[in-house]
Amino acid sequence: MDILLSTKGGDITARRVVEDFAAAYRQSLLNRTASDHSGSAETVFEETYAAVETAITTHRNLLKNMNRLIEKVAAATPDLLKELTGAFYSELYRHFGHFSSAPAFYQLSMAFLHQLSATIITHAKDQLGLLAHHLPEITLIAIGPAGRCEYSPFCPLQLLLVHREVSESQLQTISLFCHTLHTGFEETGLFIDPIVTPHNPNWRGTLIQWKQRCEDGLRPRADEELINLCRLVDQYPLHPVEGFATELKKISTDALNGSRPAQANLIERMKSLSNGLGLMGRLKLERSGSGSGQFRLLDHGLLPLSAALSALALIKESAAISSCERIHDLLKRRELDVELAERMMTTWHSLHGLRLRREQSFQIEHHTNQPLFLDPNELTFEQRQSLEKSLESVAIIQRHVEIIFFGMRE
Repeated sequence: MDILLSTKGGDITARRVVEDFAAAYRQSLLNRTASDHSGSAETVFEETYAAVETAITTHRNLLKNMNRLIEKVAAATPDLLKELTGAFYSELYRHFGHFSSAPAFYQLSMAFLHQLSATIITHAKDQLGLLAHHLPEITLIAIGPAGRCEYSPFCPLQLLLVHREVSESQLQTISLFCHTLHTGFEETGLFIDPIVTPHNPNWRGTLIQWKQRCEDGLRPRADEELINLCRLVDQYPLHPVEGFATELKKISTDALNGSRPAQANLIERMKSLSNGLGLMGRLKLERSGSGSGQFRLLDHGLLPLSAALSALALIKESAAISSCERIHDLLKRRELDVELAERMMTTWHSLHGLRLRREQSFQIEHHTNQPLFLDPNELTFEQRQSLEKSLESVAIIQRHVEIIFFGMRE
């Protein structure tokens, strides 16, 4: 089914692609009944109706199970969180196996991560005992893939923390809390980024400290600080939703939008990411090592696409969080035409579908941040064709973002 961009109103059933899909589906049923050797149109329609009902039931049962697991996480003791995390993602990948919906996967994954974060924060405070009374107001924010609402358990979870101003004597309590928080996430079996974490003092602080870091990132030759500032383009508040998230987003966005050199650096780094195709249009495969003969989907597909969409959202000042929401927002504001928006959406769905399909064979307890390889020999002809077309689109999207940026007045 085509991506839902064109619409006649807010009602999804009134959208053109839904009408087109219904017409095509109806025609395929008619064609099937015409070619059925038994000549029983009634049987064909009955079997089709039963298959649809089965799919609806499967979806409802899996959704019920996942919502039940999220509810259990809210009341779970620390020793049960790893088991519940494994059970939830097992159900979620099963859902993807049935329906191949990347948006549904990420929406449910973020709902789980949101509740898991709240529970781990509660446990971390409990472990502090009386010291917890000295903790200031805090907000835990995800960046990276989770910051774009594209989190799966096989990508690093990158976190930062914002807290209210405190006295010198309270800093040790905050440090202990952040260490406990980091350990709590690790004990669930998820892969926590060892650097981009509140356990690292550089990724926690007050709004004043974060503002200073953003200003430091704009200094000449402050390469690492600028990279960290650019990481703040993608932010998603985990707990609480309100908190300091809005202020931090404004601080970081204002810093980047106020610096043409910083934006240019972001665009140049986006351009440097390969789209995975060689000069002759062939896939760039690993030449040695354990991944020899395989394709790096993360490095050559997902990262350059995400970088392009995040950069575009920044320079066009979109407040949307997820990649799909950003595309819809920019289309609605006429910053994109329908053709390019549909290309972006199709490419996003294709690459993330390949990612999640590959991850279905992974084991959450063995994540170890393993490379996301695709074996071209294991892809069907249609999958390989779709991959190559998507990578061509990545290059087109990168070039379009570059043209938009350098076409903007200083």
